[in-house]
Amino acid sequence: MEHIISLLLHYKYFILLPLAIVEGPIIAIIVGLLCTRGVMNPFYSYFIIVFGDLIGDTIVYLLGRYNLLLFLQKIRRRLGLTDVKLERARTFIEANPNKTISLSKILLGIGVAGIYMAGNVKVPYSRFIVICLITSATQYIIYIAIGLIFGQAYIQINHYLNYFATVTILIAVAVVAILFVKSKLSKL
Repeated sequence: MEHIISLLLHYKYFILLPLAIVEGPIIAIIVGLLCTRGVMNPFYSYFIIVFGDLIGDTIVYLLGRYNLLLFLQKIRRRLGLTDVKLERARTFIEANPNKTISLSKILLGIGVAGIYMAGNVKVPYSRFIVICLITSATQYIIYIAIGLIFGQAYIQINHYLNYFATVTILIAVAVVAILFVKSKLSKL
């Protein structure tokens, strides 16, 4: 964490964009802290972080849209995710893109899967990016405000964000395991 702060102190806005592409929430909290110390401008930082987050979302969306992660096909077959089941998911995402994309952005840890699926089911990019923009804009106002108010506690906040992400991932793994076992039992 200290390395990120020293990078931001030294390079400021030049390093902020790549950091925001990779890990937005904790970066926004750290930036909030640096804004209270007068090192960074909260308005410039906010727009750079939201833009970086949208770049990251676009990359994941494109990976899903053009099915660029071929190893997922093997995993999909092993889990028993048939074309019929994927079509149901596709129908759900197409019917509820606002909910699924926004929830995917909010859920730390497994949100990338929802964004990937939005690309995979070919949600129109213009709709996708508007939903992401609205969600990111709201999300990062909150994260930067947390940094402005509780900036000194960024290590503890990062700890809780990691717990939240871990719990989310564990729930996702449990659901996948249940689906796997269910598909194997149905074949017997």
